[in-house]
Amino acid sequence: MSSMTSNAFLGLSLHPERVCLVEMEEGQIQAIGARELIQPLNVETFYKDGQFFDNQNETIQELYQNAGANSRELGVVLEESMVLIKKVPLALGLEEDMLKESLRWEASQCIVSPLDEYILDYQRLPFQTSLGNPIYLVILLRKSLLEGICALVEKSGLSLREVDVDVFSIVRALLANYDIGADETAVIVDVQRRYLTFIFVRQKEYFLSHRVHLQETGSNSKLDDSNVVNTLVKELKRLIFGHRVGRGIEDLSRIFLIGGENLQKVAHELSEAVSVSLETVNPFQRVPVTLSVSQSKEFNTFPERFVAAVGITLKKIPAPA
Repeated sequence: MSSMTSNAFLGLSLHPERVCLVEMEEGQIQAIGARELIQPLNVETFYKDGQFFDNQNETIQELYQNAGANSRELGVVLEESMVLIKKVPLALGLEEDMLKESLRWEASQCIVSPLDEYILDYQRLPFQTSLGNPIYLVILLRKSLLEGICALVEKSGLSLREVDVDVFSIVRALLANYDIGADETAVIVDVQRRYLTFIFVRQKEYFLSHRVHLQETGSNSKLDDSNVVNTLVKELKRLIFGHRVGRGIEDLSRIFLIGGENLQKVAHELSEAVSVSLETVNPFQRVPVTLSVSQSKEFNTFPERFVAAVGITLKKIPAPA
């Protein structure tokens, strides 16, 4: 979804457990803020009205005011579970009309509702199949979900200009802050209380993403850090081998971490379990910030929670080189 030109822009990431806001103006972060959510934010909640929207509207307004933001133009980052993402290989040399029709058919095969109920977007990835066929990334977003987001944003007095998915915004913020070669394969692991999300980056592009729910491992929801790391390492090995990324974790160039409250403990445990370079993502490492932002509690305590919000502002206003 394209946006209008502006000197200031807000990025709002809608995470199941929190909302994070970043304001950028002329390549510099002007304000940041984060709020934990009492009621989890997911697809189901957007189909509810009344109290849910009132609560989230108040959260966004308070977050906006407390952060000291000024811009009214907003980009919203949705969590991956709110959309459908599929990689589709197609034959070489298709005309544009045939290409679109093929992608529409492929998209219709993975949904139960009519395709007309979705917004479909796609892009060609810099990867090929073993036969040399191009690979396209297809993204499907329910129109009713977008309508709910628009209603929430408008009720907060803001103007929606961009919609992105967290896995793409996260990759964008990572590449803006860290040097990753075109021949390197890196993985970003989002460590949350109930799940782990793996985002692979190859040729400086999103390659694949996968989520594993921790409660599905047979343990209770209060897994200790060692169990989380064991699950992380096991799933990472499976993904690397299953998607032909390499033979093992040692074939990765780097592992990056983002996440919630237990992130640092997991990072410590993981550093002792793998030999690959490990780092917690700082989305402000190369993106300029104002003095007030650099002195804020959020900036100094958990900057990694703002990765997705920074990523969508960089889509609108690229940071200085």
